[in-house]
Amino acid sequence: MATVEHGGVRFARITLEDCLPLAQRLQAAGGGWHSHVLSPGCRHNPFPDHYAVVIEDDSAAIAHIAEGTQAFPEVDKALVKMLHGDDILDASALTGAGGDCALLHQLQDVQAQGVAWHHHMHFPDCVFNPHPGDWSIAVETPSGAFSEAFPAEPVDVLRAVEVLYFGNLAARESEARESGARE
Repeated sequence: MATVEHGGVRFARITLEDCLPLAQRLQAAGGGWHSHVLSPGCRHNPFPDHYAVVIEDDSAAIAHIAEGTQAFPEVDKALVKMLHGDDILDASALTGAGGDCALLHQLQDVQAQGVAWHHHMHFPDCVFNPHPGDWSIAVETPSGAFSEAFPAEPVDVLRAVEVLYFGNLAARESEARESGARE
């Protein structure tokens, strides 16, 4: 199996088409796993101009990576629902819980400034986790990163972050379509 190393992590290379079946096999086997989408330019992404999808097999300590394209990999929406529930991307499921979260306050400032950002949800054993052993969420901007650790899975905070992120993604895709239609 081909590998790629980046940022101190050795990844086993797979294709985008392999991501969902791999996650389904890991979930069916009952082992720990989680996934990430790495945006172009993300410090964890060995493919600077493309998205990438990472599937971490926590039980075997193997990180798989699939190089994508310049388009957001739609498989991520299925993966995030498998991990965090069908309503994780649903704005109507926002409860306001986690409102005292420092990360959300900082993210709202970034959002208000119109700064590009992306995020990572880190399981306790995640190879990218800035707070090993804890759940954490990290946000990256062009000027740096910030994160917060949590003692348990922060589903309400993650939902708020995901709703903002996918709202931004939809707006960017809409702008790109409108721009293309004008040309």
